[in-house]
Amino acid sequence: MRTPLVSVITCVRNGEAYLQEALDSIANQDVPDLESIIIDDGSTDGTVAIAAAHRLKPTIISQGPLGLSLAQNNGFRRARGTYLSCLDCDDIWPPGRLAAMIAPLESDPSIDAVHGPVVNTDATLRPINPPVPAKLFGAMLMRRERALAIGDIRADVLHAAGLDWISRTSAAGWRYHCLTEVVLLRRIHGNNLGIHGKDQARGDLLHVIRDHIKRGRP
Repeated sequence: MRTPLVSVITCVRNGEAYLQEALDSIANQDVPDLESIIIDDGSTDGTVAIAAAHRLKPTIISQGPLGLSLAQNNGFRRARGTYLSCLDCDDIWPPGRLAAMIAPLESDPSIDAVHGPVVNTDATLRPINPPVPAKLFGAMLMRRERALAIGDIRADVLHAAGLDWISRTSAAGWRYHCLTEVVLLRRIHGNNLGIHGKDQARGDLLHVIRDHIKRGRP
């Protein structure tokens, strides 16, 4: 079976409101050798029907509900592409994003991942902040084999699990390349995970920060 150039993982639970736009933004990347994987984490709305009807013809894997971290780990293991990226079901990739990120990875084997600026938007995709470079799963393109070597995304925290995983790449000595062009439109709306359970989010973040500091100690 031919290895895709890029695997894109979208984890979703009840994401029918924005999923079509997210998948359209993947399909519009003009990267023909692309694998789309949808991890459906126990949706009860029209999420699966939207994904199944999309022109990307994604592989749809149903689970749970088991939570975002386990969904992402499932997607990482199922992916076959040389490069790996993620896109949340409510976010958007600008046109040309993937091609711009592939180029430095193809030209320099020492680069482990490429990232770039993120723009936070409202629910209608109107910008609410200027672009800021960020190491978020949705703003990165990684070499899949090197990502798998970092290990699973931790599932013992609901918030900041991605931050913990990125911290582990830094501890592993990953080399990042940062683009200047915007690579992700991050939609802020009433159902974002980070908006709910703020007390738990603060506790999870402190836990992750403590672990990050421990990694930096000799």
